Amino acid sequence: MKLIHKDTLDGLNLLGGHWEPKNRETCVILIHGMYDNIIENCFAQQVGRDLSAAGYGFIFCHTRGYGVINSIVVKDRTTGKRRNKIIGSTYEKFSESVYDIEAWVEKAKELGYKKIILASHSMGGCKNLHYVAVKGSSEIDKFLFISIPDACGYFNNYEKETLKEAEDLVNSGRGKELLSKKIVGGIFPVSARTMNGFKKGSSVDRFPIMDNPDDFGIISKIDKPICMILAEHDSVIISSAREDLNLIKTKLKKCPNFCGQIIEGATHRFINKDKQLATKILAWLKVFQ
Repeated sequence: MKLIHKDTLDGLNLLGGHWEPKNRETCVILIHGMYDNIIENCFAQQVGRDLSAAGYGFIFCHTRGYGVINSIVVKDRTTGKRRNKIIGSTYEKFSESVYDIEAWVEKAKELGYKKIILASHSMGGCKNLHYVAVKGSSEIDKFLFISIPDACGYFNNYEKETLKEAEDLVNSGRGKELLSKKIVGGIFPVSARTMNGFKKGSSVDRFPIMDNPDDFGIISKIDKPICMILAEHDSVIISSAREDLNLIKTKLKKCPNFCGQIIEGATHRFINKDKQLATKILAWLKVFQ
């Protein structure tokens, strides 16, 4: 694995991990979830090794929201001077993730790959759907969603007080302040600005499986092959893993080829199930060889 860098359109210097195959034909670029990073991710090493050995490139792509709180080098587009910017999942603006994904798609092309599979884990899936809503899918050959959540549905149903606190702080000009309550099981801090982005109808609201509306949004308009993988004991599941996948399949009106997979015994981070995850991904990819 080699560490690589790519500047976004708004000047952030992002880091990624690139597992190289012998021939650069197809690359899977993976957008991580909230609070994740290449060091602490539980499956990137195994997936990267197995995919590259089988002839596929794999890039684990840091977004501006990597880690809890980070310091990213940013270049001023006017002066060219560089400075550090504090972001991470605690402070990121979800809508800006389009810049990150756009940069990594461009990087894969710069590296010589002809086909790009846009993959994601957890909240990275919502970011990828937002990217498609803004930029379209002409650059993407296929999509892989691993444990994508209905984050807006969850917070709007179970964390209404948290959302209200965030909205009040943003309206009073205190959007960078941390909320009084931590999220994701009471573990992680989050700023009012970031949490306020989880309101219904926002750019985060791209996978409404909890409300199950007739109009399922941008994912129902994707006309490329889609693979969706859930952990058997995934925290994002609404009914059961199989029921959720069956429901999602009915919503993909334009998808020419849908594959829904379940990793038995796995949880959301796929701890000790990285090999099984890599095997499922490879089996799906080989269908198109």
